[in-house]
Amino acid sequence: MVSRDGLRLLRSGLRGSRRPLTRLAAWSLVEASPALASGWVTAAAIDRGFLADRPFTGVAWLGLLAVLYGARAGAERAMFPYFAAVVEPLRDHLVRVLVGTTVEQAARRGRADSAAVARLTRQVELVRNLVATLLRTARPLAVTLVAAVTGLLLLDPVAAAVVLPPLLGVLLVFPLTLRAMMRRRRAVVLAEEQVAVRTGEALGAARDIFALSAREHAVSQVEAATDAYVRAGVSAARFGAVRVLLVFLGGHLPLLALLLTGPWLVTTGRISPGELVGAITYVTGSLIGALTAVTGSVGGYWTQLGSTLTRLAETADIGSETPSGTAPVSLPDGFGLTVERLTFGYGPHAEPVLRDLSLDVPEGGHLAIVGASGIGKSTLAGLLAGLDTPSSGTVRLGAKDITRLDPGLRARSITLVPQEAYVFHGAVRDNLRYLAPAATDAELADAAKEVGADAVIERLGGLDAELIDPATQLSAGERQLLVLARAFASPARVVILDEATCHLDPAAEARAESAFAARPGTLIVIAHRIASARRARGVLLLDGDRADRGTHEELLATAAGYADLAGHWSPWAAR
Repeated sequence: MVSRDGLRLLRSGLRGSRRPLTRLAAWSLVEASPALASGWVTAAAIDRGFLADRPFTGVAWLGLLAVLYGARAGAERAMFPYFAAVVEPLRDHLVRVLVGTTVEQAARRGRADSAAVARLTRQVELVRNLVATLLRTARPLAVTLVAAVTGLLLLDPVAAAVVLPPLLGVLLVFPLTLRAMMRRRRAVVLAEEQVAVRTGEALGAARDIFALSAREHAVSQVEAATDAYVRAGVSAARFGAVRVLLVFLGGHLPLLALLLTGPWLVTTGRISPGELVGAITYVTGSLIGALTAVTGSVGGYWTQLGSTLTRLAETADIGSETPSGTAPVSLPDGFGLTVERLTFGYGPHAEPVLRDLSLDVPEGGHLAIVGASGIGKSTLAGLLAGLDTPSSGTVRLGAKDITRLDPGLRARSITLVPQEAYVFHGAVRDNLRYLAPAATDAELADAAKEVGADAVIERLGGLDAELIDPATQLSAGERQLLVLARAFASPARVVILDEATCHLDPAAEARAESAFAARPGTLIVIAHRIASARRARGVLLLDGDRADRGTHEELLATAAGYADLAGHWSPWAAR
C-alpha cells in the first residue's frame, strides 16, 4: 500500500483542494442516482406496469430511469473543472517539493542525481494522471457499489442475502492483494529509474566509452537495466490475473445463484418477478461492472500511484528534513553568525577543506573573507548559509544552530548570492521579487537604484520588460546587478556575497557593496579585489590550516600571507 510518507506527500498536495473535492462529492450523489434506483424502478415497471397489464405505467417508470441517466450525464460534465482544480495544483506542489529537494541534495553531495529527471517528469506526471484517473473512475465506482448495495437491500432482503455475502467477501479480501501488487509496482518504478540512471551514465561518458572501446560493456549495462524493467513489468501484469477470479466470485457467482434460486423464490412467493429482475439488474448493471473495474483498472491505478508516491516521498526526504531527528528551531533571536570549531570535508576520508575554524560576525557586522583560489572561501559561504552540514562544529544564527532552523525560515533569513548570476526567463519584476513576493514596484525600484541596477532596468524597458533569453539580452555584469537588486529587496537580514560582483567594474562594485553595508543586517563578502577588504570592518584570511582575523591594516602588518595577497591584488585593484 502507500507508505505513510507517500500519503503525507499526497495530502500536502491536496491541502488547498477542499472546495473542489466537496463539489465533486456533491455531484457524485447525483451521478449515483441511476445505480441506486435502477433495480427498484425496473421492479416497479414490471410488477406495477407490464405484469399488471398497464404498459403505459411500465413505460413511465422506465422513463424515470432515463431521466436519472440524463442527470448523471449532466453531473459528469459539470465535474471536469473540479478535476482540474485538484490535479493541477497537486502537480505544481510535487514539482516544487522535488525541485527544491533535488537542488539541495545536489548542492550537499556535490553531484546531480541521474534519476531526478525521471522523477520530475515521468513520475510527477504519472501521479497527476493517476489522481485524475482515480477521481474519474474510482470515485464513481465506489459510489456505484454503495448505491447498488443500498438499492438491493431496499428492494428485497432475500435477494440481497443471496448476492451480498460473496460480494462483501471479495471486497474484504481485495485490499490484501493490493499489497503484493504494490511490491511489484514498486519494482517497476525502481527498475525504470535504473534504466534512466544507466542510460544517463552511458550518454554522459560517451566520449570515454568510445575512446576505451567499451561500447559493448556500456550497452550491456543499459540492456541489463532494460531487461530488469521488462521482467518487473511482466511480473506485475501476471499478478493482475487474480482479478479475474475475484470478479467471478464476487459478481458472476451471485448472479448464477440468483438465476438458479430465482424460479423457486418466485413460485414460493418470497419475491415477485419484478423484484427478481430488479435484483439481476443491480448485479449485471452495476455490481459486476463496478467490481470488474475496482479489482482491475482501479486496483492497478491505486498500486501504481502508491508505489510512485512512496518513491517520490523517499527521494524528497518527507519527515526527515532536519538532522538527527531533531525538531526544527523556528525563530532566530538575532542575526549575528557564530562559528565554533568548524571542520568540513567532502567525504569521510577526504582531507578537510576547513579545520577547527572559530569565528564571530556580530549582527550588523561587515566581514570580508579572502584567501587563495581553492582555499575554501565558497565552502565556508555555503556552511554559513546552512547549505552544507559541518563534519564537526557548529554554525549559529543568533543562538540557534543553523542546521536546525526551519528551511523556509533559514531561506528568508539568509541570502547567498553566488558568482554565477541566475536570471530566468520572464518579466524583470518577477526576477527582482523572487525572494520578496509581496514587494511593491516602488520597493523593487528602490532596491535596484541602491545597488546600481536602475540603468539596466531602464535600458530593458522597465519592470514590465520580458527577458526572453537573459544570456544574450544581458551582459554578465548586468545579470549580477539584477541578482544583487533581488537580494537587496529580500527580507534576509544576513547577506553573503560570494564573489557576486566579480563582473562589475570597481566603481559599480563599490556602490553595490556600500549599499549592502548600509542596509540593516549582517554582510559577508567573499572578496576578489583588495578594495572589498578595505571597505569591510573586519577581514578573515584563510591560509591553509590557518585563519587570521583583523582589519585590513592589522593583517597587512601581522599576516605575511595577507600582505602577499594584497600585493598581488594591488595592480588589479583599479580595474
